[in-house]
Amino acid sequence: NPEYAKAPKESYDQLATAIDRSSIQAISIEDAHRHNNLSMLEKFTHTTVIFGVVAIAKSRVETVQEIIDRLTAALNHIDADRLIAAPDCGLGILGRDLAMAKLVNMCAAARSVG
Repeated sequence: NPEYAKAPKESYDQLATAIDRSSIQAISIEDAHRHNNLSMLEKFTHTTVIFGVVAIAKSRVETVQEIIDRLTAALNHIDADRLIAAPDCGLGILGRDLAMAKLVNMCAAARSVG
């Protein structure tokens, strides 16, 4: 839905350093819906990033290669032991079959990159 209000793209970048200096151990970053500038991942030197690589607002199933490409791009900016592949957020609204198709591809991509 193009009218779905999202935070400004630079929000993660503006908060990254403060989050990394806090006691927060992990942060979820939605990236599949709208790709972020991945250089902001470099600001997370201690914090684990739960990285959204499949969209929940789209019924198209991301290909394994698309997910691999995004994870590989992210790994240019953050250590692999602090990057977790995930959906942008909950998949409950998609229905079981669509959610499973997205998760199967996400897991295959993560295994391939890891």
